[in-house]
Amino acid sequence: MTSCFNLDHVNVVVTQMARSVAFYTEVLGLIPVMDRTLSESWFEQVTGIPKARARCVILDAPDGGCRIELLEFLGTTSSPLPAASLPATPGLRHLAIRVTDLEARLAILRDRFGQEVEAVDVPREIVKSGKRMCYIHDPDGAMIELCDYGSEQPEFC
Repeated sequence: MTSCFNLDHVNVVVTQMARSVAFYTEVLGLIPVMDRTLSESWFEQVTGIPKARARCVILDAPDGGCRIELLEFLGTTSSPLPAASLPATPGLRHLAIRVTDLEARLAILRDRFGQEVEAVDVPREIVKSGKRMCYIHDPDGAMIELCDYGSEQPEFC
């Protein structure tokens, strides 16, 4: 049986769209490919929120990798999650994005978004080909792993 699994997109609910678009485009190099308001009965039905309206911005990787969908709900009150989920909390904890030139992206993160983060080297007993990584947070606290395997494809032990 062949696999039918392809990751289409990851959704991130945000509180200030302009701030989040700046973060995801400047730090991660993603490109906006759609920006529109979602509403009407189909959106109310899928979200389960009466009169739901949201601004939706779709961001794509320059190489056509997995897209990120940012949603800012408009006029809808929701209970926000803690600003930064802890890595050991059960459930989806982070989105991992493979980047090139990790140090340059961390410089942008520091200079434009005030986050001072240092990458670590994963032991070669775990990732034989080598890996540098760190956890960062988007402006609303979503945890993101930035990982750089260098020029090689990852080889795990």
